[in-house]
Amino acid sequence: MAGQVTFGAELRRRRQLAGYSLAKFGEIVHYTKGYLSKIESGTQTAHPALARQCDAALKADGALIALVATTHKDEPDVDEPSTGYWHMSLQPNGSGHFAPMPGPSADLGIGLSMDAGRQSVDPDVAVALFEARFLANRAFGQRVSAQLVLPMLIAETHTLRSLAISTPDGAGPLWQMAARYAEYVGWQCQDGGNAQQAVWWTRMAARMGERGGDESWRPFALVREAEMAMYTDDGRRTVALARQAFADDAATPRVRGLAAEREAQGHALLGDRAACERALEASAELLAEAARGSAAPMQGTWTTPDTTLMARGWCLLDLGRPGEAADALETGMRGFSDGAQRNRARWAVRAALAHAMADEIERACEIVEAFATDLRQLDSAAIRYNIRLLQREFRRRGTMPRVRDLIPVLADL
Repeated sequence: MAGQVTFGAELRRRRQLAGYSLAKFGEIVHYTKGYLSKIESGTQTAHPALARQCDAALKADGALIALVATTHKDEPDVDEPSTGYWHMSLQPNGSGHFAPMPGPSADLGIGLSMDAGRQSVDPDVAVALFEARFLANRAFGQRVSAQLVLPMLIAETHTLRSLAISTPDGAGPLWQMAARYAEYVGWQCQDGGNAQQAVWWTRMAARMGERGGDESWRPFALVREAEMAMYTDDGRRTVALARQAFADDAATPRVRGLAAEREAQGHALLGDRAACERALEASAELLAEAARGSAAPMQGTWTTPDTTLMARGWCLLDLGRPGEAADALETGMRGFSDGAQRNRARWAVRAALAHAMADEIERACEIVEAFATDLRQLDSAAIRYNIRLLQREFRRRGTMPRVRDLIPVLADL
């Protein structure tokens, strides 16, 4: 569009107003003079990470970030959980395909009788048994790739759904358990790189939870969608979804605390430090309140020891303060249990990225080397998000021998 301000032109204008030469500004944001020149001339496209660093260095309050804002795709609708057919096919190597179907499948195969209504089931006994299986599935999911754990999660979610439909009295706890399963399926779909399926399952969890009498699943689903928007660098959508979740009358203190965390991360993507800090403070208070007053099963992560500290470290990096981010993330990482392999590795890569952006390359290399085996084993889209950013930082320092050795490792991951 004629007259539209470009990122490169606005960067040049603000840099010159601040009195920085290209060489000096390159030292501040850790990019070469030649690369920044290409950005300012428009011959090189700016990526969101660079925009956030430049925005923070020039105190642009999100103006530069807005010029490289991303858009989002339409998400799928979800039917009532007690209707619709689910179709899943599996391959011997563990990969497979899942799809909700509009009607009975015409595929030929082995017919399974799922007429759970012929015999009564004690909901309390069923929920207790599936609770134990759920905990085992989550522990397994911390150690392997999503494609290995998804088939059994989906099958058990379907079984719970069938039991709930066929149990006229006392189905509420079964729907609640099914909601917890469906939520975790959504996490695994997201980690497996299928954002559309992640949204579908997250919304299915909300429908199941509401069917079981707990409306807090509705705002929690919005919290999860806000997180998915964050991983696409869409700060505006992240904030909008988080605020919608926070304002829902059904949101519990824990859900509001998690919503405030996502809002803070959205503000960080937009370069709004003051709004980010306010949201982080609100989150800390609400999550502390939830920890004191609720014995209900937790929605969201169970394995991050201090979500407030880790969220602060995440935000500080997007706000262009990598040194402070690295300190916060390293402190938080020490609290992870040995069983939290996937989550700890995700935060470790974020910490390595913070060190790299702060020019603490040796420490970044140490972290990558220490977690390389876990990273190969887990194959996580959430981890790859930060690996791609880290790879960019390493390539800019490709003449360093230790970095040069690790660049192929990152490419493989």
